[in-house]
Amino acid sequence: MTWPRVLGLVLLAGALAGCAREPAKAPADRPDLDTLVLVTLDTFRQDRLGSNGDPQTRTPNFDRFARRAACWRNAVTAIPLTTPSHATILSGLSPRGHGLIANRMRLDESVVTLPMRLRDAGWRTAAVVSARVVLGPEFGLDRGFDTYDVIEPATRPASGEGAQTTETARRLLAEHDGRPTFLWAHFFDAHLPYAPPAPWDGLYDSGYDGAYREPSLGLQRELAEGDDVDARDVAWLAAQYAGEISFLDRCFGDLLRDVDLDRAAVLVTADHGEGLYEHRRYFGHDTLLYDTALRVPFLLRTPDARGGVRSEDARTLDVAATLAGVAGLPTGGTEGRDLRRAAPRTGDDTAFVAETHPAREKAWPSYALRNGDSKLIWSPRSRTRECYDLVSDPAERHDLSGEGSDYFRILGEDLELDLRTRPTGTIRTVDDERGGPDDATLEQLKALGYAG
Repeated sequence: MTWPRVLGLVLLAGALAGCAREPAKAPADRPDLDTLVLVTLDTFRQDRLGSNGDPQTRTPNFDRFARRAACWRNAVTAIPLTTPSHATILSGLSPRGHGLIANRMRLDESVVTLPMRLRDAGWRTAAVVSARVVLGPEFGLDRGFDTYDVIEPATRPASGEGAQTTETARRLLAEHDGRPTFLWAHFFDAHLPYAPPAPWDGLYDSGYDGAYREPSLGLQRELAEGDDVDARDVAWLAAQYAGEISFLDRCFGDLLRDVDLDRAAVLVTADHGEGLYEHRRYFGHDTLLYDTALRVPFLLRTPDARGGVRSEDARTLDVAATLAGVAGLPTGGTEGRDLRRAAPRTGDDTAFVAETHPAREKAWPSYALRNGDSKLIWSPRSRTRECYDLVSDPAERHDLSGEGSDYFRILGEDLELDLRTRPTGTIRTVDDERGGPDDATLEQLKALGYAG
């Protein structure tokens, strides 16, 4: 492996973040589109779509959409945390490029985002997000949007919040003012504590009467503190997660009713996936760098493109460049690429570093290097390493770190070299600026598994 090329991309990110915007093309130079829709599904596993091979979870609207869309099945996120992951989606920069490596950090004003470019080019820009605690305007992700609506957090487990998100998104689409429209709609429903509304709450398991029958905002804390969870409990919680996925499918179908797909481009992805107790007795994502947390759906439908399954790699940092290209704008100034036109990544370009910086106690930063079919996960503070062959062990159940492989030893050295030579970053959240979160915010963060 020749690391300078990989490192060059990472180190270039800081320079890209401060670049001036490229001159926007005049509206007349755009393709004949009047609507551009970005749907981000929080905590949505790539393998829970019927179109991606799930035989049980019902996603008819996503599957119908996928039949006419380009579907990248090897898409990954660089970080399984909502604020920095969405900063990557909107800017096309890695976490080290835009500077956000933890939730509730503020995006620097020098970072140019996709909605800023679109607005400069004459687009009306609107967003509806469903989690103020991690996507509120105070984090800077609202820059470039004419309208930035936030669905207020529930004081109890949210049930059916996606319906309100959908209603708001449809209203924003209907508010035409003569300009083409870019809409970002973010859905938070699949996040813990898994509380789908009826009838989705009983769609996959209606006979459970155990300790987790009622959704708990403290579920992740309870699990972390060592609560006993047997196989029946795990099956119930996984069924409730599946119920959330099917409910979101309904919301997506409702949203598409107001989109003329002959004049619109729609991209669907997620900020990260979710662990469902496959590893470390854990439901969640913020401490995980397994593929259950890193792989995400990535579907793009445009009026002029043929659908089909794409086997090449895709990354959430490709979203901004891809949508800019769809809109007829320059795609430079990012670390990503327009997936419709770029050649597949090959050789060293396929090497990919992911990271996570959990805010909870007893949860340490971890890093992962994925190179082709091999993957290494490293936690420097706990001095633990895990190594996986993703061909023979795609579920990452058989750790090869104890087998003395020279290849994995070299992979570990490459990862350590990367971390030593790139900017380390400093975690400073808006709460640090204010002397700490208020009590209500802290409780919300704990309830979502992000603190405590």
